[in-house]
Amino acid sequence: RSDSETSEHRQIETMARAALASRVHPTLATAATAALMRVRRGISEIDHLMGVAAQNPEVCRVFNPDPAALSLGVVCDERFARHLQGIFHMESSRRCEAILSVLQDPAWEGRMVRVAPRPAAPEELAWVHTPDYIARVAATAGHPLTSMDVDTQTTADSYDTARLAVGAVFSLLDAILEDRVKRGFAAVRPPGHHAEPGRGMGFCIFNNVALGARYLQERYGVKRVMVVDIDAHHGNGTQAAFYETDAVLALSIHQFPGFPGTGRLGEVGAGRGEGYTVNVPLHKGHADRDFLCILQFLVRPLARAYQPEVILVPCGFDLWLHDRLAEMRVTAEGYGLIAALLAEIATEVCGGRILFVMEGGYSAEGIRECGMKVMESLCRPSPAVLDRLYRITAENPERLPALNKVIQIHRKYWPILK
Repeated sequence: RSDSETSEHRQIETMARAALASRVHPTLATAATAALMRVRRGISEIDHLMGVAAQNPEVCRVFNPDPAALSLGVVCDERFARHLQGIFHMESSRRCEAILSVLQDPAWEGRMVRVAPRPAAPEELAWVHTPDYIARVAATAGHPLTSMDVDTQTTADSYDTARLAVGAVFSLLDAILEDRVKRGFAAVRPPGHHAEPGRGMGFCIFNNVALGARYLQERYGVKRVMVVDIDAHHGNGTQAAFYETDAVLALSIHQFPGFPGTGRLGEVGAGRGEGYTVNVPLHKGHADRDFLCILQFLVRPLARAYQPEVILVPCGFDLWLHDRLAEMRVTAEGYGLIAALLAEIATEVCGGRILFVMEGGYSAEGIRECGMKVMESLCRPSPAVLDRLYRITAENPERLPALNKVIQIHRKYWPILK
């Protein structure tokens, strides 16, 4: 080996050692380890380098994890199919059947903890919704079909089913806060993020995620909750519930223009809540890299600055490239990467406490394909996923104009944004 080759080899080894030992950038360390595992036969110093990696707690957590730390709490109950039963509707029970087929896959045996849901009480619903609205929904019980608006209907069992969806979120939050699981996925319906305090809309009856945030505050005294909405449509109901408070940092990434017509850049909160509502409106056609870039260069620094105690994710599967009600281009693999990156952010800022709550997604095929990738990432991300996540840290956020605009608007509230 020539002197120049020896020098270059030493430089590469030094860089590899630094990457493997990095605790400031855990994604870098885990991605470097994954890369070494793929090409280990061609590296003479592999044992030494893997020894360096083994000293990094984050690498050990990912590649030799504590099984209890990987347990994913899930709720999926056949009773969720009773809402709109026998009615032709875009938000049909086929969505429930699709996600149930994902959760019943034998690949998850030993990795998931089933959590039994319980119905939310009317007084709990009143943490977000007005008494008049709760009473109006309750009055539909037993009636074959009631229209709340042009999109949103109830059938005989919808009131009880909607209360069960909210209670399912509460039950999973209990499991997370009591350290029975670190993360959760609530496969519930009806969805919730469009439901405002005084009205249901957009297929939503009660706001499952907003009520989950209030449950954390009321039951556990949580002071800071972060909501990262990855449904293709703006989470107007969640925004309305927390627009004037700093106790919830509510961020929504959504197609705009589009239903429900809210979620503009200038909607940033009011009063004590100014700066705590963050909207990322995107034109149609954005794909995997764009969403990952937003998570890396906007959501991650905001989470570091805000230091939430729990992260809630309204998870719509309608970003999928073939969804019938949206025009985004996210693949099933992209959903897996999005879930993995959000879980990693939660690990960094709040001990891994994160709950995904199912929202939209109007293709059974899309729910199955994307749901499988999300579960893979939440149960145990593969080295290939970690390697791809590392690559986005080298992205140039300036290539995404929508992200630049959000950062420019919110930099005065969050100096960490650059």
